[in-house]
Amino acid sequence: MDTQLVEMAKGIIEANQYMTIASCDESGNAWASTVCYAYDDDYKFYWVSFPNTKHQQNIKNNPNISFTIFDSHQDWGNGDGVQIEATAQQVSLTDLPHATKVYFSRNYPYGKNKVATAYGDGLRKLLQGKIYHFCKATPTKVWVPDPDADVDARVEVKLN
Repeated sequence: MDTQLVEMAKGIIEANQYMTIASCDESGNAWASTVCYAYDDDYKFYWVSFPNTKHQQNIKNNPNISFTIFDSHQDWGNGDGVQIEATAQQVSLTDLPHATKVYFSRNYPYGKNKVATAYGDGLRKLLQGKIYHFCKATPTKVWVPDPDADVDARVEVKLN
């Protein structure tokens, strides 16, 4: 496997903080939701959501999701991103300390210092009230753009 492509994927993940999740309800109707994410050393992705959101209800019924991470500021025709298939679930009580540590210790690229601290403090208060839940996505397949292709094509990579 091309280590440059793996490093490109990891760089995209590190340089961004929002991912768009695609989930489906029991009738197969698709839904896209953008969430702020963090990730651990095994490239499991974490976010927080209100349990009654459409994507959370979809995940309860069907844990298979896909998501994409990209910088929307890229010039037209030059956009790189990561596309990922994963299984998702609400974080269990035993995994909650790990998810909390990962989420609140991330150096978010767009929320430097005071913004990240204020966001984290506010989110901690909401989580203490059990309004939001931590969720986790475990990737099963990861793709990046194929730099050698003449058309929009993807190459599968392994993050770990």
